[in-house]
Amino acid sequence: MSNAVVVGVDGSDESMEATRWAASEAAARNLPLHLLAAVGRRGGPGRLGAGAEAAGTTGGDAPESPPRHHLRTAVRHAQEVAPGHEIHEEMVGDGPARALLQATENAALLVLGSRALGPVSGFVLGSVGLSVIAHATTPVVIVRHTGDGGGPVAVGVDLQHTYGPVLDFAFEAAECRGTGVTIAHAWSPRALYSYPSALPDPASMMRTENHAEYELSKAIAPWQRRFPRVPVEGQLAMGATSPFLLDCAKQADLLVVGRRVRGHPFPTRIGPVTHAALHHAPCPVAVVPHP
Repeated sequence: MSNAVVVGVDGSDESMEATRWAASEAAARNLPLHLLAAVGRRGGPGRLGAGAEAAGTTGGDAPESPPRHHLRTAVRHAQEVAPGHEIHEEMVGDGPARALLQATENAALLVLGSRALGPVSGFVLGSVGLSVIAHATTPVVIVRHTGDGGGPVAVGVDLQHTYGPVLDFAFEAAECRGTGVTIAHAWSPRALYSYPSALPDPASMMRTENHAEYELSKAIAPWQRRFPRVPVEGQLAMGATSPFLLDCAKQADLLVVGRRVRGHPFPTRIGPVTHAALHHAPCPVAVVPHP
């Protein structure tokens, strides 16, 4: 469906939580909600994100087949969140990754559920979810935890690469919610020194920090003019990006990160910062592809 919020449904608690989040997002954006269940090739089970298997055969199964039941349950969840909102259901006889990617070719947003990170770390999203994120040309939101509402949209910005699509998404999401944007940017003093054992010069460090603050302010100025009703807070830190970004996400209702789609020999690369956000952020994470 063109320009809709698409959510993968497989009957798991995680996919139902994602459905509720997607319904709220679709209502806020005034877009249709598209519920998608994949039943897998040759009648095999489909699997969306980290959810439970949706056993079934084809899109022509009896109305009470498991995929159809999952869709009906998802509709009830969505209607509880957004009564009267436009909702469409689709059951696809294809592998879940292919079905999701095809469904999002013209969609505004794709939403998937994910289990919380347990005591054993790993690819908690599942291979399908990671594959979809790595290949999608539209933003993908992974829902594991949802906030109480009212928190800002946190967004990580790398001034060394393209950040326009990431800020577009973050500001539009904040405007829809009636909340603010927290822009996080980590800077490193390594460029000041030719070898790692060099002692930091306080004056140089101060100049570098001031320059980073100036560059960030200059970079976000166009979005502040475009979205004058969205409060903006800049957060700067020296050091590693991932821990800083995860710390900023503690008070946020949504974390927005980018994923480069060009310039790397491995097309499925997600990147270490985005990977850390997907597995450890305490709120939903939006992954926005950009050049």
